[in-house]
Amino acid sequence: MKFVMLISMVLVLFACKKGDNASTAVAPVAITNSASWPGRHWVLLKGQVNGKNQLTTVTFQYDTVTSYTHTISPVPDTTARNSNISFKATLTNLKPNTKYHYRINSVNVTGIGNGADVSFTTSDTTKVIISFNPDLIYDSIYDSEGNKYRTIQIGTQTWTAENLKSTKFNDDTDIPFVLDVSAWASLTTPGYCWFNNDSVGYGAIYNWYTVETGKLCPQGWHVPSDDEWTILTDYLGGKSVAGGKLKETGTSHWQSPNTGATNESGFTGLPTGYRNFSGSFNSISSYGFWWCSTDWSSTGAWYRDVYYGYNSVDRSNTNKKSGATVRCVKD
Repeated sequence: MKFVMLISMVLVLFACKKGDNASTAVAPVAITNSASWPGRHWVLLKGQVNGKNQLTTVTFQYDTVTSYTHTISPVPDTTARNSNISFKATLTNLKPNTKYHYRINSVNVTGIGNGADVSFTTSDTTKVIISFNPDLIYDSIYDSEGNKYRTIQIGTQTWTAENLKSTKFNDDTDIPFVLDVSAWASLTTPGYCWFNNDSVGYGAIYNWYTVETGKLCPQGWHVPSDDEWTILTDYLGGKSVAGGKLKETGTSHWQSPNTGATNESGFTGLPTGYRNFSGSFNSISSYGFWWCSTDWSSTGAWYRDVYYGYNSVDRSNTNKKSGATVRCVKD
């Protein structure tokens, strides 16, 4: 009799415990945060989710209306923590000058948690009007996305007279688009961005790991080596005077005085600035930076730059995680 009573008490306690667990299991809680860096075609979505100790799947839902017919997943896309965890996702291929709505969505076995609706508006499309040399004859090429680039013969070489802006390799695979500062700083694989995540007219900014693939320029073209840059500057009279012959004339884009700028080569160099290996942006309107395909160490590679305040071309090296623009030279 005592044994039966003991078993009954154990069963009652087990049932109560099970009921307590069921009663404490709740749906996840989601918070939609404001989006960052809305550009012409992209934005960084942000949100937080508390999974309430249950495996919870996270997505961002978005659309131009609050029906949210599109989704994108962050990486990672789950949490099982009983605390707020931040999630981010880079959304691309958006329409310029368009208002979008989005929210963070979370789902576990207990239920669904949706964050509040947050809206953002992409910036308007603008175009930088480049001053090419009107006395020279340019040809043109296209990349795999259909972007058109003027080209110019300079000595024995043929160069693109515009900075590359392709978001795909020449085999039509995507180049990873990296907005986030810390994500850029940790990259040891290909990545691209735009200056301040919003400049289109000066071309894209690539880290050197993108250059290293050998697939960045259109077919039949390549990123110039350190030696090929030297051939160019030697043809233009040497490093001390070649800078002015490479720079776009005037001060519409360059800071004044844009010393020595004649653009007699037709190269039409722009003050692109660069992205530091730490992820910050610097020197737009004062410096133009272009990668060489040649590295100088396991962590560094060569580049060339020109400056608004001098007539020369500088040859130097920097961390491969840094971001610079790219010109292509014909094979």
